[in-house]
Amino acid sequence: MLEQTRAYPKLALSFVVSTAALTGCVVELIKTRLIDWVDKQPWRARMLPLQQGLMHNFGYSKASTSDERVVVDNYCFVIAICSHHLVVSMALAPAALLGWDAAGFIGQSLFYVGALGDVAFSVYDAAQITLRTFFPSSFRRLGVQVPVKYFVVMVCLHHTLSMMLTVPMLLYYPSMRAFHLIMCSQLLVGGISFLLGCYKVTLDTQHSRREFLQCKAIVLIQFLAICCTRGYLWVSQALDAMMVFYGQGDTAFLCVALVGFLLMSLFNLLTLLDSTKAVMKWLPMQMPPKGGRKLDCHERELKVISHEGMRRAQCASRVALTTQ
Repeated sequence: MLEQTRAYPKLALSFVVSTAALTGCVVELIKTRLIDWVDKQPWRARMLPLQQGLMHNFGYSKASTSDERVVVDNYCFVIAICSHHLVVSMALAPAALLGWDAAGFIGQSLFYVGALGDVAFSVYDAAQITLRTFFPSSFRRLGVQVPVKYFVVMVCLHHTLSMMLTVPMLLYYPSMRAFHLIMCSQLLVGGISFLLGCYKVTLDTQHSRREFLQCKAIVLIQFLAICCTRGYLWVSQALDAMMVFYGQGDTAFLCVALVGFLLMSLFNLLTLLDSTKAVMKWLPMQMPPKGGRKLDCHERELKVISHEGMRRAQCASRVALTTQ
């Protein structure tokens, strides 16, 4: 029995490493197919500047996003990983919804596979981001250089919790309710909210009232989902888990969980702030007038300059006429 227990971590790690490589291949394959599909879509030109803005928020330079292929690659990568999140969350759902015992052998097995699948993706994504951040010239085939800001947010804040705690939790606390709810909810909301975001940037909010209202609805759904899962559910269930560790005197798990809790809480706070800004911007916004659109500051300045130029030209013509 002792030998079997010692073999479980080795088996889990072997599964994670092999699945991480497979996950990387599948994600890259899906991304390639998506790029071919996106390049044929009529909304591609509308999506590009919005996706560029999102990339700039993560620290990408304007020089790196000037290449449309880089922007489309990033857009399709987000769709691919969010699809992975949704598939994994479906595997985790029976245990999260029914409970460990009620889920039975099938539900429990699905949870093990889904949880290890999430770790595998985290390992793959953390590895490729790290290589692209610090060794961009040696790994150009993986993509353009990733900003340090993106590395900090995705690897340090986001993936650390999964890579540190998921396998130990599966070995020692597989039936913990908080564990099931946290994993399923975080992956589910990540997949749904970011996929909705990918759809949102394709909408023509300037000329279509229906798509304008769709954008508002998406922003509201994202905000509510993130508040419920990355806010309330995350904090309450993470604290419940740490109370279990504390009650059982499991100092090692408590310390690691505390570090993971702080890092993931920062990530969740960033997503919550971002969704709050979006809902404050979009919900009060009115549909641009039919046949026209609102001008931004730069366009208004150009309009003022052109009007001033026309006025001066008219004055000059009047002076010329009076002197003739």
